[in-house]
Amino acid sequence: MGPPFHPDPMPSPFAHAVAGLAIGAAMRPRGPVPARWWVAGAVCAALPDLDVIAFRFGVPYESMLGHRGISHSLFIAAAFAALLVGAGFRGSDGATARRAFVYLFLATASHGLLDAFTDGGLGPALLAPFTGTRYFFPWQPIRVAPLGLARFFSSEGGRVLASEAVWVLIPSLLLAAASQAFRRRSLATP
Repeated sequence: MGPPFHPDPMPSPFAHAVAGLAIGAAMRPRGPVPARWWVAGAVCAALPDLDVIAFRFGVPYESMLGHRGISHSLFIAAAFAALLVGAGFRGSDGATARRAFVYLFLATASHGLLDAFTDGGLGPALLAPFTGTRYFFPWQPIRVAPLGLARFFSSEGGRVLASEAVWVLIPSLLLAAASQAFRRRSLATP
């Protein structure tokens, strides 16, 4: 079944961007990494929530084209990553097309996966277009963020940010630090 319905659930765009940046730290090629590498991960991780535009056009929330529908699927994450890599995105001279694809796929896919850890709304349609089933993980520690600036910058928004700090920011920082330590260790080993 899943948690109770919340009219506009999602982690904040900040949490999604942080997760994309952490994945970028883990996937970065050796050598200097241009800003576009980091920007691409943050944007890809937050991008699926552009589907909230569907509300303005009367698309029902539970529709495959609604919020947390097909735009949150692993299929769309793969297609979007392939499109960007096909258009020439590599992120740096040291990034192969394969590394760039995996990075962009993981950054985009992280969005739906984080949404499946939230405590409200409909789950993301992770396997769309093959099934419209909405999924939640059995454990949902991330509080859903309200849409709209006024509602976000309220006491509820503060509780959401505190939840995201524990369940997204800290794990993201740990992933980035661990990947950096692993990179240093592998460079030091002959």
